[in-house]
Parts: sequence; structure tokens; C-alpha cells
Amino acid sequence: MVDEPAGIAVGRLIENRHAAAFTPSALEILQKMSAARHYDAYELRDIKAEFPELVSAWPELNRAFFWFEVEKTRHFIEKRGNRLTDFWQASLHPPFWQFVIGDFDDVISDIKNRPERDDKLVALSVAFKLYVQNDRPRAWRDKLKTCVGNDPELSDKLSKCLKPPAQGKEAREWKKQEGQWKRRAEQRQRKEQKFHADWKDYISKNVELLRDPKLPKLTDISRAQWYLHEQMREKDGTSGRWSGGKWQAVSKAHGDAAALAYRDGAVAYWRRNKPTLRSEGAPPNSTPITVIFGLSGLEIEARETPNWSTGLNETEVQHACRYAAYELNGFPTWFPKLFEAHPNVVVDFLLREIQYELSIEKIDEETHYILSDVSWSGEWSWDTIGPRVHALLKCCEPKSLANLTKLLAILQGSSVPNDDLKSLASGKVFNVEPLQHAAHWFAVWVGVDSHAAIPVLKDHLENITTEGDRSNFAMIFITNLCMGRRREPRHTRKVFQTPQHLKSLYLLIHQFVRQKDDIDRAGKGVYSSGLRDDAQDSRDSLIQLLNSIPGKDAFIALEEISRSHPEQSSRPWFIYLAKRKAEQDADICPWSPAQVRVFNDQLERTPTNHRDLADLAIMRFLDLKDDLENGDSSVSGILKTVSLEPDMRKFIGRELREKALGRYAIPQEEELADAKKPDLRFHGITFDGPVPVELKLADNWTGPALFERLENQLCADYLRDNRSSRGLFVLVYRGEKAAWDTPGEANRVDFTGLVTALQSHWQLISPNFPGVEEVAVLGIDLTNRRRD
Repeated sequence: MVDEPAGIAVGRLIENRHAAAFTPSALEILQKMSAARHYDAYELRDIKAEFPELVSAWPELNRAFFWFEVEKTRHFIEKRGNRLTDFWQASLHPPFWQFVIGDFDDVISDIKNRPERDDKLVALSVAFKLYVQNDRPRAWRDKLKTCVGNDPELSDKLSKCLKPPAQGKEAREWKKQEGQWKRRAEQRQRKEQKFHADWKDYISKNVELLRDPKLPKLTDISRAQWYLHEQMREKDGTSGRWSGGKWQAVSKAHGDAAALAYRDGAVAYWRRNKPTLRSEGAPPNSTPITVIFGLSGLEIEARETPNWSTGLNETEVQHACRYAAYELNGFPTWFPKLFEAHPNVVVDFLLREIQYELSIEKIDEETHYILSDVSWSGEWSWDTIGPRVHALLKCCEPKSLANLTKLLAILQGSSVPNDDLKSLASGKVFNVEPLQHAAHWFAVWVGVDSHAAIPVLKDHLENITTEGDRSNFAMIFITNLCMGRRREPRHTRKVFQTPQHLKSLYLLIHQFVRQKDDIDRAGKGVYSSGLRDDAQDSRDSLIQLLNSIPGKDAFIALEEISRSHPEQSSRPWFIYLAKRKAEQDADICPWSPAQVRVFNDQLERTPTNHRDLADLAIMRFLDLKDDLENGDSSVSGILKTVSLEPDMRKFIGRELREKALGRYAIPQEEELADAKKPDLRFHGITFDGPVPVELKLADNWTGPALFERLENQLCADYLRDNRSSRGLFVLVYRGEKAAWDTPGEANRVDFTGLVTALQSHWQLISPNFPGVEEVAVLGIDLTNRRRD
């Protein structure tokens, strides 16, 4: 197996050397070696024998391997107060690097150029070994002496190498033990080689017995079949699974005929053997070799047979399910397809074994059986099994908290309706023991009915008598509601992920998982996270969720937290988050290339969303305002005689429609569901997000009446549609009224002051309308042209 230093060395050198320098096979092996620093290196076992030859063929890689080994080994040796000054200290295990005659000059260079003194000593030990292995050339000895020069420590080491002192007792004992280890390793190697040679000879003479071993019992497997099975798994790299389907892997050592015979024997076997289930008395945590062999046969058949799962009858499906119950780390690869073809049979099997599992469960022990596999890797079955899990939980409560967690993952991840979960969870929270179970059920309830559940959760926490129990309950609840940075994703429903609910939950949980009590693990070494770590992460994830939601509602929620956060020191951070959200929401969406081209040609773009449409509506009114107030061809004099709002609305609507240029539409006399008729509504061409416009002749209204219309008609009525979050309040002034009463210090204002006061009033009442993003108040003064 390639260790981490070797993997790093490979990765760095491959990045810096052109791939064409290697044959395709060598490059593939080196790339696998590089990958081994991230993945299990088990897959390298079939090619590791080639590594030393490949590595030594690449001098830079060879030296990189060596010095990384030295560096990593020195780290451990120095912890014990010792120095690493000899190469053999870094080669206790058979290394992939090796130095040959052509490396002598490079090693001499290392003696001169390595910055660390101990590295110079290590390089000297390598150079001297090469000197000895190549019959002690005089020229090499002269180079060694010249290289060490007058350095006392290097000279002393070279002198001792050339004229070694008598070995002490400790050195002699070490050398003796090293020789024993070497002899034992060689004996093991010879024994292993003979073992494999004997099997190779036997298999070559008895190929047909791999296909049919002709044993007394049909459920028996031969030693030859099992030998090839283990060879296949070793070369296949399936250490995390019992099943292995790459039977071709044994062809290289035993030939195609033997491999094919093994394949046929394994495929034929799985139907002959009937695995015993846990519910039938099979011992837990034990898998017979007959089941393992059958799993491999199933894997091979499923992989190589077209439409395999649809061709099985019900008896064969039930038989295959028995094997699936034994697979390591989840279900076999073919099991989801078997379920897809025969859902009822597979679900009946799963439920039967889950019910058995619940019947034997203990409060503080994991059962590690079918329920674990279904909840961890059986998501493909959840929609079908979910309603039956719902019925099961409705009838009884699991004893084991671990089993409850797994059942709730299945239930919440399924398509069982929210109303069914709400009904179940709201009944469970007050009727289950212990408190940990109730905390799990509260997480389910909040996930589907936050509006009703959060107040009940608050009361429930307040009624828990001891502070420790309250804190523990809150931590279990929040870690089951949402994930922190170290937890697996939860399958809790997402109804709670609205700004108001996230704000309420954060402030509630913070009472019991206080920021000032957080555990700081930074820079304190390796640790295993506990419930408190996970709870503080999950609490903070509420803010991450809130911060990821665009729009005014989230901004208001962050502002409210900044005002009511129980820790004064945290309030500036939430003020910053609210400000940053406002800045981010103010940014326009990126333009598409087509929009850029249109803007280049026409200095305008076609709206693609509600916000773009509102911006365009404002620009159209500003253009109209400029034309009427400042244009040389202004018709403001004519419009001043219009005293009825419907007539003014018709004129302005016609002007806006003529300038639409296919970018929006303004229907005439549009009527809403409650028979109310907004003055004007802009409609997008490619999306559904109308922008309402309330048009008023300012001369016809009192100040208080206009403020009331802004709030109750535009904001509360026309903008209550969830498709519309932006609107316009447009005033037209004909010059017949000099002033208006307004709230605030300036009780009496002119038309310009009226427009400003209305815009300020919107800013004041904006928090009361979280679904309304923006209201623009615009004024068109028809008397402006006359004053000029």
C-alpha cells in the first residue's frame, strides 16, 4: 500500500513532469499512486510489485519518495528525543524507492546541498552503501572524502564507516533480530508462493470442478471455488463489500477457462443456497462463506444479464432479498433495480425484517440490521415504504432512540403528506417517553407545521423543570431539525425555512444553547464532536439558512435579531449581516449575452423578472414626467383641464402602451378576483409577475386620504398577490391645490413635499408589509412647464 508521503511525492512530481515521458501503463500506475493519498489504496495491490521498478526508472520520483519517507519518519523519531541520521531508519518497511549505481553522483550532491545537517548525514549513509555495493571504487572513496571536507561530524561518520569500531552488544542484538525477521519474512514468502503455485496447478487440472464441484451437498462450495473467490475480491478491491463481480480479475493468474468456469459456478450457486435470516435464528454479525459466495454470483448475474430483475419470478426475488440482508455497508448494487421491478415483494420483505428488528430492540443497543441499511442507503424505497412506516409508528413507539431516528429519516424523506406527519407528530410530543423521543417528534412537527409547533415547543421547554433537561432537550431538538457543519444532512421537512420561523427558532434555541458558552475547538488538536458541538453548529446553521434567503423578509428578520439578541456583543454582527443582505439584494441579476446585445442596440433591455419589470415601469413614468414637465411638445396644458382620474388614467395608459416596444403589456380595465380594478398593471412577456400602479390626481385628495390609499389600497390590497412585491404610487398635480396636510413636523407641504412625505411614509410602514419589496412614489407636476 502506498502511504501518504509517497502519494504526495507522486502527485507533485506528476504535476511537474510531462506525461509523455512515460508509457501509458506506467503513467496509469503512477496516477493511481497519486490518487492513493485520497483513497483507499487497496486497488493497487495487483500492480504494487511493479512500483519499485517504475520508481527507480524515474530518478526525481525515486529521490522524492526517499526524502518524504525521511521527513515523515524523522517526525516520529524526534518525538522520542532521537535523531534520524541513517537511511535504514526510514526503511523499516520494504520501500518503493531504491538507489542504484547511477544515483551515486546525485546522492553526493545531496550531501553538499541539503540544508539540514541530519539530511546530509542520511545522504552520506546512502552514498556509502552504494560505494560498498559496487566494490568500493577508489574514485568514489575520494569523492566521499572530498565531499565531507573539513566538516567534523560528516568526517567522523565517514571515518567510522570506512573503519567501523567493534559493535556493541545492543547493535549485535539488533542485527541478530533483524536477521531473524528477514528469515521469517522469506519463509513466509516461500510458503505463500508454494501455496499459490499448488492451487494454480490444481485448478489448471480441474477446471470443470469450478463450474460444478460435485459435492455431496448442493449448498456446499469447494475450497478451489473459495480460493478463486478470495483472489477475485483481493484483485477487485471490494474490501467494503462481500460481493464481487469482476471474475475476469483471476484470468491473469489462472487463465480464461478457469475464470469463466468460476463465473458459471458462482452464478449457478446462489439459487441452490437459502440464507437463514436473523428473524429465523441466524446469529447477528456473522456471515457464512456460502452467503458471501452466493452474493458474488448474484452480483455477476445481475451485472451481465440484460433486464435481469424483470426476469425473476417471485420465489427468486424473495431468495435474492435474503442475500441482500447480508451485504456489508448497505445493500448490493442490484437491489434497487430488484425493488423497481418487484416493489411489493421487496417492501414486504423489508417491513417484515424491520418489525422483527423492533421486536428485539433494547433501549441502549444498536441492532445493526435491515433498518440501518434502509435508512442509510435505501432512499429509493422510501416513497413506497413510507406509508407503512407511518402506520407502524402510529401504533407503537420504538424503545431505541437510534431506531426512532432511522424510522423518522425514512418517514420524512418519503412522500407521506405533511398533514399526516403533522397529525402524527403533534400527538406524539406529549405522549412519548423519554424526553429525547419527544425532542425528535418536535423536530418532525416543526418541519411540517412551524406556525403551530414553535409556540408549543417554547411552552414545552419552559415547563421542563431542570435547567440541564431543558438544555439537553433543546440540543437534541435542534440537531434533529437541521444539520450543522459536521453532521449528515437531515431529512426534516423544510416548512420552518422561512425568515420569521428561522428568527423565532434561533432566538428560542439561543436561550438554551448560548453563544457565550460555546466550545471553541480551534487549534486544540483532534477531537470527537459531542452533542454540544453539534447543537451550536445546528443553531448557527439557522442563521446561515436565514442569510441565504433573498428578499426583504429575511432582511427584517436579521434586523429584529440584531435588536433583540440576548448578547449585546453579537448585535453588531447581525447588523452587519442585515446590511450585507440589503447590498446583495440590491444587486441586479447578471445579464445574458442576448440582453447585452439588445441594450447595445436600443439602450434598453426586455425584463426577465418582476424586479426588472418594476424598474422599467419607473423609467417609463420618469420619461413621461420629463416629457410633460420639460418637453417642447408637452401637452401638460391640455391635461391640466382633465379633472377625472379615469380620463387621466386612459391617457397615461395609452402613452405607456405605445412605448411598450413588446417589452410589457398593460391591459385596459383589468379586474381582480374581488372585483377591484387597479388603475394600471404592467405585465411581463415571458414571466408572471405584474407590477401594479395606483394613479391619483393630487388636487382631488386630502393628504390623510392619500396616505391611507398608499397603505391600504396599494400595499395591503393590490400588492397582496404573492407574484407582486413591487408597485408604484403616482400623483399628477394640476395646480388647483396649494398644500396638503401630512403627519410629522411639517404639517403643511407643497406638491414636492407631499411626494417626499409619501415616500418616507412607505419607509416607515415597510416592516408591516414583509412581502412588499419596494414602493416607488412618483409625482408629475403639470404646472412645471408653465413656471418655466
